[in-house]
Amino acid sequence: MSTQTRFTPTEVCTLVAHEAVSMLDTVQTEIPQCVRECRTALEALTTIHNLGEDGKALLDWLDTEIANAELYVTNGKNLPYLIDMTCLNPEPDAATQMDLIWALFETAAMEKCGPEQRQALLSTARTVTEMCGLDDLLLATLRPNGAKLAKGLNTELDDIRCALKVNAELYPGSMRQEMG
Repeated sequence: MSTQTRFTPTEVCTLVAHEAVSMLDTVQTEIPQCVRECRTALEALTTIHNLGEDGKALLDWLDTEIANAELYVTNGKNLPYLIDMTCLNPEPDAATQMDLIWALFETAAMEKCGPEQRQALLSTARTVTEMCGLDDLLLATLRPNGAKLAKGLNTELDDIRCALKVNAELYPGSMRQEMG
Protein backbone atom coordinates (compact mmCIF):
# COMPACT_ATOMS: atom_id res chain seq x y z
CA MET A 1 0.00 0.00 0.00
CA SER A 2 1.59 3.25 -1.10
CA THR A 3 0.66 6.69 0.09
CA GLN A 4 0.40 9.66 -2.21
CA THR A 5 2.59 12.62 -1.39
CA ARG A 6 1.29 16.06 -2.23
CA PHE A 7 4.07 18.21 -3.65
CA THR A 8 5.09 21.32 -1.79
CA PRO A 9 5.41 24.52 -3.84
CA THR A 10 9.21 24.13 -3.65
CA GLU A 11 9.02 20.60 -5.08
CA VAL A 12 6.67 21.80 -7.83
CA CYS A 13 9.17 24.53 -8.72
CA THR A 14 12.11 22.12 -8.65
CA LEU A 15 10.32 19.75 -11.02
CA VAL A 16 9.34 22.61 -13.37
CA ALA A 17 12.94 23.89 -13.37
CA HIS A 18 14.26 20.36 -13.98
CA GLU A 19 11.91 19.83 -16.93
CA ALA A 20 12.84 23.23 -18.41
CA VAL A 21 16.57 22.48 -18.13
CA SER A 22 16.06 19.05 -19.66
CA MET A 23 14.37 20.72 -22.65
CA LEU A 24 17.51 22.79 -23.21
CA ASP A 25 19.30 19.58 -24.18
CA THR A 26 17.42 19.73 -27.50
CA VAL A 27 18.52 23.29 -28.34
CA GLN A 28 20.10 23.63 -31.76
CA THR A 29 19.32 27.08 -33.17
CA GLU A 30 17.23 28.89 -30.55
CA ILE A 31 15.79 28.53 -27.08
CA PRO A 32 12.30 26.98 -27.36
CA GLN A 33 9.43 29.25 -26.36
CA CYS A 34 8.21 26.64 -23.88
CA VAL A 35 11.47 27.05 -21.92
CA ARG A 36 10.85 30.77 -21.64
CA GLU A 37 7.26 30.08 -20.55
CA CYS A 38 8.53 27.64 -17.92
CA ARG A 39 10.92 30.35 -16.72
CA THR A 40 8.02 32.83 -16.38
CA ALA A 41 5.91 30.18 -14.64
CA LEU A 42 8.77 29.37 -12.27
CA GLU A 43 9.16 33.04 -11.41
CA ALA A 44 5.40 33.35 -10.80
CA LEU A 45 5.37 30.26 -8.58
CA THR A 46 8.32 31.44 -6.51
CA THR A 47 6.83 34.91 -6.08
CA ILE A 48 3.25 33.88 -5.35
CA HIS A 49 4.30 31.13 -2.91
CA ASN A 50 7.06 33.27 -1.32
CA LEU A 51 9.79 30.67 -1.86
CA GLY A 52 12.63 33.04 -0.99
CA GLU A 53 16.10 31.51 -1.30
CA ASP A 54 14.81 28.21 -2.70
CA GLY A 55 13.01 30.04 -5.49
CA LYS A 56 16.04 32.24 -6.14
CA ALA A 57 18.30 29.19 -6.40
CA LEU A 58 15.97 27.54 -8.92
CA LEU A 59 15.67 30.73 -10.99
CA ASP A 60 19.44 31.22 -10.90
CA TRP A 61 19.94 27.62 -12.03
CA LEU A 62 17.51 27.94 -14.91
CA ASP A 63 18.92 31.33 -15.94
CA THR A 64 22.46 29.92 -15.91
CA GLU A 65 21.44 26.95 -18.04
CA ILE A 66 19.53 29.21 -20.47
CA ALA A 67 22.61 31.46 -20.75
CA ASN A 68 24.76 28.39 -21.43
CA ALA A 69 22.30 27.21 -24.11
CA GLU A 70 22.34 30.68 -25.70
CA LEU A 71 26.15 30.51 -25.72
CA TYR A 72 25.89 27.19 -27.56
CA VAL A 73 23.46 28.69 -30.10
CA THR A 74 25.66 31.72 -30.78
CA ASN A 75 29.11 30.15 -30.94
CA GLY A 76 28.76 26.39 -30.54
CA LYS A 77 30.41 26.29 -27.11
CA ASN A 78 28.75 23.48 -25.19
CA LEU A 79 29.12 23.84 -21.43
CA PRO A 80 28.17 21.02 -19.05
CA TYR A 81 25.09 21.30 -16.89
CA LEU A 82 25.69 22.68 -13.40
CA ILE A 83 24.41 19.43 -11.89
CA ASP A 84 24.22 15.87 -13.14
CA MET A 85 20.82 15.76 -14.82
CA THR A 86 20.71 11.97 -14.60
CA CYS A 87 20.68 11.98 -10.79
CA LEU A 88 16.93 12.59 -10.88
CA ASN A 89 14.84 10.70 -13.35
CA PRO A 90 11.43 12.29 -12.89
CA GLU A 91 8.91 9.86 -14.27
CA PRO A 92 5.88 10.80 -12.22
CA ASP A 93 2.92 8.46 -12.40
CA ALA A 94 -0.43 9.88 -13.49
CA ALA A 95 -1.61 10.68 -9.96
CA THR A 96 1.63 12.43 -9.07
CA GLN A 97 1.63 14.32 -12.34
CA MET A 98 -1.95 15.45 -11.81
CA ASP A 99 -0.87 16.77 -8.40
CA LEU A 100 1.77 18.86 -10.18
CA ILE A 101 -0.70 20.07 -12.81
CA TRP A 102 -3.27 21.00 -10.15
CA ALA A 103 -0.60 22.94 -8.25
CA LEU A 104 0.06 24.94 -11.43
CA PHE A 105 -3.67 25.47 -12.00
CA GLU A 106 -4.25 26.49 -8.37
CA THR A 107 -1.50 29.07 -8.62
CA ALA A 108 -2.88 30.37 -11.94
CA ALA A 109 -6.30 30.79 -10.30
CA MET A 110 -4.96 32.93 -7.46
CA GLU A 111 -6.01 36.56 -7.46
CA LYS A 112 -2.43 37.83 -7.24
CA CYS A 113 -1.48 35.96 -10.43
CA GLY A 114 -1.28 38.32 -13.42
CA PRO A 115 -2.42 37.49 -16.97
CA GLU A 116 1.11 36.83 -18.32
CA GLN A 117 1.92 34.65 -15.32
CA ARG A 118 -1.38 32.80 -15.66
CA GLN A 119 -0.73 32.06 -19.33
CA ALA A 120 2.81 30.86 -18.57
CA LEU A 121 1.52 28.57 -15.79
CA LEU A 122 -1.11 27.07 -18.07
CA SER A 123 1.41 26.61 -20.90
CA THR A 124 3.83 24.99 -18.48
CA ALA A 125 1.10 22.61 -17.30
CA ARG A 126 0.52 21.62 -20.92
CA THR A 127 4.24 21.26 -21.64
CA VAL A 128 4.95 19.14 -18.57
CA THR A 129 1.92 16.96 -19.31
CA GLU A 130 3.17 16.34 -22.85
CA MET A 131 6.76 15.72 -21.73
CA CYS A 132 5.78 13.26 -19.04
CA GLY A 133 3.34 11.39 -21.28
CA LEU A 134 0.25 11.69 -19.09
CA ASP A 135 -1.91 9.96 -21.69
CA ASP A 136 0.39 6.92 -21.59
CA LEU A 137 0.43 6.95 -17.82
CA LEU A 138 -3.36 7.02 -17.60
CA LEU A 139 -3.56 3.93 -19.80
CA ALA A 140 -0.96 2.03 -17.77
CA THR A 141 -1.09 0.65 -14.26
CA LEU A 142 -0.65 3.42 -11.73
CA ARG A 143 2.39 3.01 -9.53
CA PRO A 144 2.50 5.93 -7.09
CA ASN A 145 6.03 7.24 -6.69
CA GLY A 146 5.35 10.71 -5.34
CA ALA A 147 7.32 10.30 -2.11
CA LYS A 148 10.42 9.01 -3.94
CA LEU A 149 10.21 11.79 -6.52
CA ALA A 150 9.69 14.46 -3.82
CA LYS A 151 12.82 13.21 -2.00
CA GLY A 152 14.77 13.33 -5.27
CA LEU A 153 13.54 16.86 -5.98
CA ASN A 154 14.70 18.03 -2.55
CA THR A 155 18.11 16.43 -3.11
CA GLU A 156 18.34 18.07 -6.54
CA LEU A 157 17.62 21.51 -5.03
CA ASP A 158 20.50 20.96 -2.58
CA ASP A 159 22.76 20.00 -5.51
CA ILE A 160 21.66 23.14 -7.39
CA ARG A 161 22.58 25.37 -4.45
CA CYS A 162 26.07 23.80 -4.26
CA ALA A 163 26.61 24.03 -8.03
CA LEU A 164 25.55 27.68 -8.10
CA LYS A 165 28.01 28.48 -5.32
CA VAL A 166 30.85 26.73 -7.17
CA ASN A 167 29.84 28.43 -10.43
CA ALA A 168 29.88 31.86 -8.73
CA GLU A 169 33.34 31.16 -7.31
CA LEU A 170 34.69 29.98 -10.68
CA TYR A 171 33.06 32.74 -12.73
CA PRO A 172 32.68 35.76 -10.41
CA GLY A 173 31.64 38.16 -13.20
CA SER A 174 29.05 35.89 -14.82
CA MET A 175 25.76 37.17 -16.22
CA ARG A 176 23.81 35.92 -13.17
CA GLN A 177 26.08 37.79 -10.78
CA GLU A 178 25.49 41.02 -12.71
CA MET A 179 21.70 40.52 -12.86
CA GLY A 180 21.50 40.30 -9.09
